[in-house]
Amino acid sequence: MNGEPKFVSVDELPDDLLKMPPPYWRTGGAPFHIEDALSRLVELLHELLPIHAKTEERLDQFYTKYPDEHSAESDVAMEEFGEICDALWEIEHKIRMKCELAILMAAIHAEEMINRFCVFNLPKELAESLERLSPAEKLTAAASHLNQKAVRSTAAYSAIAALSAWRNAFAHGHCVDRPVKTLRHNHLISPKEYPGVPDGVADVLKHIDAYNRLSKYLARISQNSYTASTSDAENYDKLLREIRKFKFDGGPTVYSVSRQPPNKRVHPTRSKQRASEA
Repeated sequence: MNGEPKFVSVDELPDDLLKMPPPYWRTGGAPFHIEDALSRLVELLHELLPIHAKTEERLDQFYTKYPDEHSAESDVAMEEFGEICDALWEIEHKIRMKCELAILMAAIHAEEMINRFCVFNLPKELAESLERLSPAEKLTAAASHLNQKAVRSTAAYSAIAALSAWRNAFAHGHCVDRPVKTLRHNHLISPKEYPGVPDGVADVLKHIDAYNRLSKYLARISQNSYTASTSDAENYDKLLREIRKFKFDGGPTVYSVSRQPPNKRVHPTRSKQRASEA
């Protein structure tokens, strides 16, 4: 912006945290990935509905044609089964990828959000000394410095702990649905059920909700007005409301899916008339 000071070295930055900004925080870009992934997820869920319905219809015909297990597992039947399910499997894979991307980026941005909070709310020496701590430890130290009590019992602490655990598992190449205590345990022991689309959607709702709780907590305890905004969380809340309209019943791979119809507005006079009739 015109008229704002431009800094070319760290020595030029103000020491007084309440005199910041400027300079304004330059993001690593994770929030844009979160919003893009969630927006695309909503689109994919809309696309899933007709594909899932058509696949179910064709599978009913398939099992009528191959009524017993022996005939259904023949090479010809398996080839036909794969052709029927191919479009569904493809969109399910895309949905799972967007769920994972949204969670990963939320975990990354959650740590960035804590880093930004530290820079704009803590003395410079303290903020820099926290850099090598885990996100949960940074949050505890920063909030405690601002006289927030029992930080570890807050929903914000649980949120960043869960997000960091998911990110660490994913970033180190582990299966996030399995314990990561050993490589053999994580990668060689099959789960009771492999996660599917309903699990992915449930996970993204849980973890983005967690991110939003952290965002709102930091905004509430912030002493600097610059870090008191929850605009990102508000944007994500809107997208989560759209995702929650899709309802899943059944298991991870064999499930039914539907979408709640838009709320119908009732004319006030008709509402009063119905109430009087009741």
